[in-house]
Amino acid sequence: MDMTQAVQSATTRPDHHALAKHYEDTAKEMQSKVQEHKKQLEEYENHSYNYGKRAQDLQGHCKGLIHYYGQAAEANSRMAEIHRQLAMEIN
Repeated sequence: MDMTQAVQSATTRPDHHALAKHYEDTAKEMQSKVQEHKKQLEEYENHSYNYGKRAQDLQGHCKGLIHYYGQAAEANSRMAEIHRQLAMEIN
């Protein structure tokens, strides 16, 4: 979906509902990635001996991704809420 075009042309309730759904789906996808990287982090922490000198690098990388995807999930959730509100305001 070309989000720039979709946002610029959204004028009806269904348009905004579609955008809200897109943002909700993206937020869920980002949250799924958070969970995936939390599991990886747990593996790297619990079995750091398997990863040698790279264990801390891998842990740091996972922590960074958890933070990044968490912020993306929050931002997409906020966008979904805004478009739900916009849909409700349209007569």
